Amino acid sequence: MNPVVMGILLFIALTTLTWSLGRRIIPLFAMKPEKRWDRPYERLCKIVKFGIGQARFLQRFEMMHGIAHLLIFWGFLVVNINNFQLIGRGFVENWSLPGFHGTDLGMVYAFLKNLFALSVIIGVLLALGRRVILKPERMLLSVEANLILLWIFSIEVADIIYEGTLFMIHPGTPDQGVAFLSDGFMRILFNLGYTGNSELVHSLNTFGFWGHLVMALAFLNYLPYCKQFHEITSFFNLFFSDLESRGRLIKQDFANKKTIFGVCKVEEFSWKRGLDMHTCAECGRCHANCPAHMSEKPLSPMHLIMDEREHLKKKTSLMIQAVYHKARKQSSKVNETLESWTGETLTGEVIKDDAIWSCTTCGHCIAICPLLIEHIPNIIDLRRYLVQLAGRIPQELSTVFKNWQNMSNPWGMASNARADWFESLGVETPKEKPDFEYLYYVGCAGSFDDRNKKVATTFVRLMQKAGVNFVCMGNDERCCGETARRLGNEYLGQSMIQENIRVWNETGVKKIVTACPHCYNTIRNEYPQFGGHYEVVHHTEMILKFIVEGKIGLTLPFNHEGPIVYHDPCYLSRHNNTYETPRKVLNVIPDLEIVEPNRNRNISFCCGGGGGRMWMEEKIGRRINHMRCEQLLDTGSKVFVTACPYCLIMLDDAIKEKFLEDEVRIFDLVQIADGSVAGVVSS
Repeated sequence: MNPVVMGILLFIALTTLTWSLGRRIIPLFAMKPEKRWDRPYERLCKIVKFGIGQARFLQRFEMMHGIAHLLIFWGFLVVNINNFQLIGRGFVENWSLPGFHGTDLGMVYAFLKNLFALSVIIGVLLALGRRVILKPERMLLSVEANLILLWIFSIEVADIIYEGTLFMIHPGTPDQGVAFLSDGFMRILFNLGYTGNSELVHSLNTFGFWGHLVMALAFLNYLPYCKQFHEITSFFNLFFSDLESRGRLIKQDFANKKTIFGVCKVEEFSWKRGLDMHTCAECGRCHANCPAHMSEKPLSPMHLIMDEREHLKKKTSLMIQAVYHKARKQSSKVNETLESWTGETLTGEVIKDDAIWSCTTCGHCIAICPLLIEHIPNIIDLRRYLVQLAGRIPQELSTVFKNWQNMSNPWGMASNARADWFESLGVETPKEKPDFEYLYYVGCAGSFDDRNKKVATTFVRLMQKAGVNFVCMGNDERCCGETARRLGNEYLGQSMIQENIRVWNETGVKKIVTACPHCYNTIRNEYPQFGGHYEVVHHTEMILKFIVEGKIGLTLPFNHEGPIVYHDPCYLSRHNNTYETPRKVLNVIPDLEIVEPNRNRNISFCCGGGGGRMWMEEKIGRRINHMRCEQLLDTGSKVFVTACPYCLIMLDDAIKEKFLEDEVRIFDLVQIADGSVAGVVSS
């Protein structure tokens, strides 16, 4: 006990921590505002599930490290309660937390503290083993990370030394019988011939006490300067995370004069993006299955966030000054201060254009991140700047954007040819059948791509067999705007969305069915931002409904040899959590053997066509669609099944480019289902 030393230590530690936290948090107030505190109950549930519950750590391919993290995290939650007790003992000898001294509660905590201290030690050793021996590719194998693990280990060892020697100095302490680690250390000293009166024991007690506190307080002060800062920010990041579908982009409000048309400076991000940067734990889970990173593109979701964080740190002083002027309502000085930056720009220099364009927006990074960091909206904001302000876009996108503007489809096909595919099918338009129930939104691929025209035709015939009251817009149909938005052309995307909503509302559309997960995602999750509220169904959901209601019967066996393998489309599965519906349909078909690729469901691998990548040349690294094709072939299947026009096109291209078209077939799920009804699978 030394109240003076304890007081000085606490004052220094808390003062420096406050200063350090201020250096990290105050710059966020220079960033753009964003409302992130609605629906507090749901936000608190996220803290419980993903923070305390650590829901995303026990993932396939990540089991050992996940277990190590759980042991360390939960251990630290329990063990750190003792720090308050030790601080109190710095002022009052043998002080205990209220209700802990000599009580059953104190005994229970003493046991749990030792148990969880052991879990921390085991977790640290597992994590060190992974980093030093196994060295997984996804991890940033830094010396700092190893130092932090050893630091945590040393804090726990110091506490065991302190408590073990305390039992020797004050024999008969009630906790001794349950504090098995400390009791074990005490017995080692006894066996070595030491007693409670030994000078070494008193020295070890002093070392354990002050060593533990100094290391713990020093570690706390180190957090704002290292990757472990997420230990402070993570619960806040979870609370402020997006509550909407991960497939939804934030709308740019062009009517607001303060709207940023795209981000080229870190302060143009919202404060939540800054919190994301500080919360990144550098675990590498986000790029472990990232198609861009794995195909050797210059994009790693982890390094993107880390590079932005380092850039934010470099601008800290300027941004603190800007916050000072902002608080004094000196807007001109705010702008003047921020404009005085002479270092590298965020977009184009810190984050290279090629990295920004490499993203397929597959959603793996968001779906797998334990701290719910939002990588895709970050990248889309950077794309918006490149498209809407800088005009730095891949050459092929210039043509695609013009095609959307002039013909409302990326191929540039005549818009008055949009309905040609269903001329002989007896499909009616809303003008011909105003009392329809469903609008079948075909989409650009179903209207113009030959393979997907066959899918659309098959689905129409299946709906007709099931007696669905539906119409198609025909030549009045326009692109949904999804891909334009994800390519950063927000203005173009919004114009298409608003035109669709106007026409659909005038037509009386209430329910929409589509075969395209991209259309499904944007109409379901993004159209409500613009006043378009519809019941949206994917065609796999519609087919399952037909089966359940007995409107169709899948009774004929699959007429191809060997098993089939199902490829999860990103925008149906990860972005909208529809994993089992397609599999339920396939499981109904007699004699159909289904195999799964190693990467399936929430860790499925992208086809490479999302995020507008289907319209860009793949000039860097390996072709993503070839990689996915190889993964599917590794199952031994020669029949691929998917439920997305982009996936169908990309995987079909991969099959042809590998000269496998005579051996490998690819179908949309509706074609497989129709074959079980009609007995013939259309190809």
